[in-house]
Amino acid sequence: MFTETSTTPVLLAFGAILCLILHLLIGAGQRRLVHRYAGLVSPGLDATPSLKSLLLEWLGHALRTTVWILYSSLVLAFLPRTRSQVETVGTRLHRQALHFFDWLSDRGFNIFIVAVVTIFIMRFTDALIRTIFVLMKRTAAPDEAATQRRLQTLSSIFSRVTQAIIFFIGLMTLLQQLNVNVTPILASAGVVGIAVGFGAQSLIRDLFSGFLILLEDQFSVGDVVKVGEFSGTVEGVSLRATRIRGLDGSLTTIPNGSITTVSNLSKDWSRVVLDLEVDYTEDIDRAMRLALETAAAYRHELPHEMIEEPAMLGVDRISLSTVTIRVVVKTAPARQFDLSRELRRRIKNAFQANGIKTPVNNPPLILVDPARQSPGDE
Repeated sequence: MFTETSTTPVLLAFGAILCLILHLLIGAGQRRLVHRYAGLVSPGLDATPSLKSLLLEWLGHALRTTVWILYSSLVLAFLPRTRSQVETVGTRLHRQALHFFDWLSDRGFNIFIVAVVTIFIMRFTDALIRTIFVLMKRTAAPDEAATQRRLQTLSSIFSRVTQAIIFFIGLMTLLQQLNVNVTPILASAGVVGIAVGFGAQSLIRDLFSGFLILLEDQFSVGDVVKVGEFSGTVEGVSLRATRIRGLDGSLTTIPNGSITTVSNLSKDWSRVVLDLEVDYTEDIDRAMRLALETAAAYRHELPHEMIEEPAMLGVDRISLSTVTIRVVVKTAPARQFDLSRELRRRIKNAFQANGIKTPVNNPPLILVDPARQSPGDE
């Protein structure tokens, strides 16, 4: 017949195996339920876990923890050396448990409600913001990669700021339910905020200016811009700074707070403006007609890059030896530079082939009559 001492290891081993089986079953059930409910999430919001998935995950962790706590209590109860201590400790724990349940019935329900409501609002606002920006992405043109990146950045910023505000409000409410005086915390936060504001004014200005740049879509990655004395292609836009790659390959980083005026040379569409100088003695109508025909022929070769027919604005300037005519062509964004170079080359060749003379910057030749020279001029 087995004694109590001999059956103790068997019971403990059986309990360990049972707890391990329960642990694995709870994990398998949790993964199955999470996978099942994850399929209900909108495709635009799959990057963020749903509230049901989080609750199932927390429930699974709580059940597994409870199983091993019960097994630990069983081990302590069966060990001979700790049985008497467990009994005395159990009495005290029973008394503390009664006090805990009294406190839980008084304030625990309110704390639970505050925590659940805070988590729910954080998840709901995050899902709402992401849904709104997903709808905005769908209304935008699919080939506008810059617009897609801008909306994604704004979505992340709005979501983080909103969740931080909701979490702070929920934390203050929770501390009040725990009888913690939040007035010193709020006062300290205000003092720290003022100190940080004075010490990081330039950083705050950069962040705010960067947010407005993204919100108003002043420029984006790939645009050709001119900021002050710097010009080039935008390689990166963040909340703090803008990076511009110049034509010579130099990368200039400009804090957003210092950007007061920016010229976007590739917003929506661009324009080629050609000022052509023709010799004063040439037939100006013939030169204008030839330049316009050359530009129109080039446009028919690239209808997607030269989005409108070229226009001859006419005579722009007249000097003693030259007449300047102006031709304009509306182009796709940031294509005006390459198209203007090729168009200049074609018009130059057309003028040369048709005998249209352009002015030559030679110094004037001054002839002096030898008979009028004075003896001092020799």
